[in-house]
Formats: sequence, structure tokens, C-alpha cells
Amino acid sequence: MEKEKCYSRSLLPFIWKFVGLQRWIFFSILLLAFVWSIDMTAWPYVLRLVIDTLTQYDLNRESCWPVLKVILLLGLSLFIFVEVLYRLKDYLQSKAIPKLEANIRMAMFDHIQHHSPRYFNENFAGSLSNKISDMTTQVTQILISLLLFLPALAACIISVILFAKINSLFAMILGAWVVLHFSICLAFTPKCVKYSDLHAQARTTLVGKIVDSLSNNFAVNLFYRFQFEKSRISTYQKEERQKNQLSQRYTVYMIMVLGVVFLIAQVSINGFMISSWLKGSISTGEIIQIFNTVWNVSFVMWVCSQEIPLFFQYMGIATQALTVMQDPQDVLDVPHAKPLVVKKGEIIFENVSFFYGKKKMFDNKSLHIKGGEKVGLVGYSGAGKSTFVNLILRFYPIEKGQILIDGQDIATVTLKSLHRQVALIPQDPLLFHRSLEDNIRYGNVEATTEEVIKAAKQAHCHEFIIKTPEGYNTLVGERGSKLSGGERQRIAIARAMLAAAPILILDEATSALDSVTEQYIQESLDKLMQNRTTLVVAHRLSTLSKMDRILVFDQGKVIEQGSHSELISKGGNYSRMWKMQAGGFLPDNAQSKS
Repeated sequence: MEKEKCYSRSLLPFIWKFVGLQRWIFFSILLLAFVWSIDMTAWPYVLRLVIDTLTQYDLNRESCWPVLKVILLLGLSLFIFVEVLYRLKDYLQSKAIPKLEANIRMAMFDHIQHHSPRYFNENFAGSLSNKISDMTTQVTQILISLLLFLPALAACIISVILFAKINSLFAMILGAWVVLHFSICLAFTPKCVKYSDLHAQARTTLVGKIVDSLSNNFAVNLFYRFQFEKSRISTYQKEERQKNQLSQRYTVYMIMVLGVVFLIAQVSINGFMISSWLKGSISTGEIIQIFNTVWNVSFVMWVCSQEIPLFFQYMGIATQALTVMQDPQDVLDVPHAKPLVVKKGEIIFENVSFFYGKKKMFDNKSLHIKGGEKVGLVGYSGAGKSTFVNLILRFYPIEKGQILIDGQDIATVTLKSLHRQVALIPQDPLLFHRSLEDNIRYGNVEATTEEVIKAAKQAHCHEFIIKTPEGYNTLVGERGSKLSGGERQRIAIARAMLAAAPILILDEATSALDSVTEQYIQESLDKLMQNRTTLVVAHRLSTLSKMDRILVFDQGKVIEQGSHSELISKGGNYSRMWKMQAGGFLPDNAQSKS
């Protein structure tokens, strides 16, 4: 795994990082966008030439054509020029924008997926996915807005210059209107930004709650909590609606003020224009040019005034989405990390201290597991068994001490090599919504179909796979929902068998299986455990009888250790657990009685 990439805490540098990958294409798009400025200002000037020519030759119309022909050719050339540049801009944009979105999406996905399990326990997967989607769409909208604002500003400046050539007072009125218009827009900006950001946060929270509810639809159906979930979601929906209304309210206020300024500017310019024409200081063609230019500029500025609040809304949503890129990855490879090389599979904890939140799980813990040794881990819920194996996988960073595998500190090796040397079969395996073959092959993505089938047979899942509609190509549903608990467990075992790692961890790997299937699986697991260091977490103590050693955990400490027979004969905690078993399983705590 690479060292964590650095992403700016500010939005614009973040956007530039990806725009910079195609800087020349985006620069070309920006230049071509200014054709809008030409389109808005050149056509009124062409109309002026046409009207002035027609007026000049009104008494001798037959001699008008040579001059008018040149102007019409100029207009045709302008149309072709503008149209070609518009289409070229659209073509370049159709290439650049999808690539930009893809780069952002993959960068965010790559950053998020490298977080530790703790991060995903604390964040909704739906919210994270929504932020990736938000960032890609909002960055596109931000860039499109900028490609609107800059040419619009250029059109206003060109119009002021053209008006100055007619009469400086026209230029002064238009210039003052443009400045005042955009000043009002910017004056409302802080409120727009503030409330757009608050709305974006409320929206993200709402989406996360909806996804959480839909993901647990089985529980909703089981307890018939449809109205409860609707009421719960409606609370967050109400907050989102209030923030949305507050955000849009300032847009309405801004439009009202701009409307008043627009009316004053129109009356001033058109009144002065008619007065000047009546006095003969401007031509009829110039009236046409002024009138059309003013309406074009009005259109440009009104479009911008509508877009500016949206622009800051895009900025607010994108800034909110950027927070996922600012969350530091808590488990990273150190610089110059080396691959883990496992020959024996010896595991040593040296003075390890670890906190889960504020709860101290291990305090100066030391433990030695020999290479090839088969070790059982038992204890009541919360005793530290799962934490112990999670630390070996480096799912969480430790506060003090070190964990060694064959003398190599796992904090200094690459995570990729560590996880290829340690295979875990979890208690509740989560499968991808992919085919059965793809899920098994996940243990070794380079495995052949024959190797996949061999692993499936060893895990005793080949029998039910061939009975499915499409065999190994059958999709398993979201999180393996189309399979039973036992079937999911056997797929996970087949996956671990295919991985063929020298260190094996079984975390309640047979808890979801019936007794007959467990017997078949146990035979396969016995073969799998041969010549491998194996850690077995189990509540069903009978599955630990063949272990070389059993470690009894209590509040993060190993209070007893030895073989099954040795611990029974001692009459200690393990012996009491053995006697307390109900239905073959260990109770959740020491107070439970059979």
C-alpha cells in the first residue's frame, strides 16, 4: 500500500489537482467559452450596420446591394465562426468532463477504502458513497458555472467599450449597472455560502439515515416498524427542508433587489437612448445596437444572478463532500515498508497496549505463539478475543509495544503482504453482490476456475452451488442475502482455502453450520490447518479439543492457558465454562447458567 496521498483541505486546490491533469484541454475550453462574449456583442453591431446601410440608401435602394452584401457575408461568417467554436467547445467538454469525474471518483474511492474497519464502523457507507457522487457532480457544475461567469463578464466589458464609442454616458450607465448588479450578488454571497453548507450537511445526514434504514429493511419488516422508520426519517427530512428553504430564501431576496436595479437601469439607458435619437446625436442603427446589446447584457446578468446562488450551493455541497478526503487514514504503511516474509508463522506480542475508544483492551500485553501451533481463544463476549486477532491483521493501530511475525514488526511491513500471509474466516462473512465464483476467487484473484472448484469442494459448498440456477455464475445478492448463513460461511471457508496463507484465523467459523455440515467442514479445516499457525476463536468449546493450546481471555488478559485436558483438570475458569455450556455454546457472560 502506498503512503497516504495528500489532499488539500480547501476545495479549489483540490479541484485544480484534477483539472491540472488535463490543463491544456480545459484551457482550450475556457478560450472557446469566450465565443459567447462575441456572440452576445457582435450581432447587435452587425444589425446596426445593416440598419444604417438601409437607412443611408433608402432613396437609392438599388445601389445598396454591394455594401449590404459585404455586411451579410460578415454576418454569415460570424455565424459559421461562432457555431464551429461552440461545437468544438462541446466536443472538448464531452471528453474532459467524464475523465475529470472518473479521476475524482476513483481518487476518493481509493482514499476511503484504505481506512481501517473502525472508520467504517463510525460512518454510514451510504453517506460516504453519496459524498463521492456529490463531489463528482458538483465539481462539474462549478466548472460549468465558471465557464459561464467569465465569458459573461467579458461580454459586459466589451459592451461598455462599444457603448463608449457611441456616447460615454451610455458606457457610464451600463458600467455602473454591471458593477452594482454583481456587487449585490457578492453581498449576498456570505449568507448563501453559509446556508448552502448547512443544507449540504443536513442533506448528507438525511441520505445516510435513509440508507441505514433501507439496509436494515429485514429488521423493519420483522418488527413491522414502517411507521416508526417513517417518523424517524421525517425528523431529518424536516431539518433538511428547513435548511433548504433558508438557503433559497436569500436567493429570493437577492433577485428582488436585482429587479429594482434592473428597472432603474433600463429606464435610464432607454430614456437617454430615445432622447439622443430625437436630438439626432445617434443613428437608427446605433439605437438598434444599444437596444439589442442592453437586452443581451440583461440576459447575461440575469443568468449569472440565477447561477451565482447555485454556484455557492455547488461549492457548499462539494466542500461538505471534501471532508471525507480530509479524514486521516489511521492505518498506513510506514515509509520504505518491506514485504512480510513468513516461514514459520511465529506470532509474538511484546508489551502491547491498545485502547478501543476510551476503553483499555490490552495493557502491556505479552504473548508468544509458536510457528505451526494451533491455538484456541475463548472467553466471554468483550473479553478481547476478536480484538486480539484484529491487531494481528493491523486493522487498528496499537498505542505501545509491537507485534512480531517471524521476528518482523508488522507495523513496518506492507499491509498488502501482511494480509496475504494471514487468512481470516469471520463469524459473519459478508459477500459481494457478485457471482459465487467471484466471491470464492476473492481469496486469490489469479486462481483458475479449476482451483476455485477444488476449494469449493473442500469447503463442501460445491454441492449446493451446482444446484443453483446458474451454478458458479449465480449472483449471491447484496451481502450474500440469497444464501443461508451456513452457505455464506462455507463460501468464506472456500475463499480462505484458496488464499492458502501460512497463518489462519477462524473467528467462530463454524458457528452458523448445522452439526452434520460442521463435521464435513471440520475435516476440511483439519487439512487446512496442517503446517499452518492457526488461531481459533470459538464459543463452542468442543471445537477446541484438538488445539495444541487454549488461551482463556478475561478483560484483555490471558488468565489461563493449556490444552483442553489440562484446563479441565485444573478446575479453573475454563473448566467452569465447559460445565456452563448450554447446547454446546459458551454463554455471553459468567452470570449465565445452563
